[in-house]
Amino acid sequence: MHRTAIPLLTACLLAPLAWATPPLPEWRESDGYLIGVIVQYQGQTYRALQSHTAQKGANWNPASTPALWQLHHGPVQRCTPWQAGYSYALGDQIRFEGDYYRARQAHTAHKGTEWQPPRVPALWQPIQQCEAVTPIPPGNTDTINGIKVPPDPGAAGRKTLAGIDADQDGVRDDVQRFLAQEVGQHPARFKYAMEMARITQLEILSASGNDREKVRALTNQWSLALDCFYETYKDSTEDYDWRLNFSKKVSALHANTPDRMAAIKHSDAMAGGMMFHSPVRYQCD
Repeated sequence: MHRTAIPLLTACLLAPLAWATPPLPEWRESDGYLIGVIVQYQGQTYRALQSHTAQKGANWNPASTPALWQLHHGPVQRCTPWQAGYSYALGDQIRFEGDYYRARQAHTAHKGTEWQPPRVPALWQPIQQCEAVTPIPPGNTDTINGIKVPPDPGAAGRKTLAGIDADQDGVRDDVQRFLAQEVGQHPARFKYAMEMARITQLEILSASGNDREKVRALTNQWSLALDCFYETYKDSTEDYDWRLNFSKKVSALHANTPDRMAAIKHSDAMAGGMMFHSPVRYQCD
């Protein structure tokens, strides 16, 4: 090899190291975004607070829609003091006046609202201490495919429409255990399956409200999570029969009582005849 070619070869071999971390995607109208996705917009970094499609002409850009996006400054540290004006994601853990709390839902603690954790139990769940992961009720030792899950609720989990959600993650415990068993060995699939389950639970619980626009929004969110779930397969034929069977089983589990079946049917009926907009592209991670 010619001596002068050596520095050029060395530069070519080393150059990819500088690109190991790909740039964050820019926010774009008409794209779909899964909850937790990080994007850039006008030089700022934002995190999606809920799954949604940025409908064309709706002006749902991150700077204009705090209900959908929050400025991203990195993960909230464990036991960070609660702050007015800060945006919190589902599962964030904080301390306030000597007590500890975990966020039940994504929200912004707007200044002047006095949304301190003890005042708003709908937003904050008291916990014994801050931990690295979502606390699981004492006495539970179940681990499925490396995922710590709540205990099997058994018949008690079928007594009410909502069922039992011991770890307050928005997914019924029996559904969470099933998903951990079926797809827990694949972290991305488990993540997207849990998001679909969370949205399905919201559909079940909100069906009696007869809010068709809410049904439309939840259906769009669920479809986006489903697209992300499918993206974990190399093509549409991989494990096709297994996926079909999995879909049937999880659907049956969601509708495993007469009340839940009725709620799902009512939600589907409200969605009938509505138009849904598919995103031009979607961001899953």
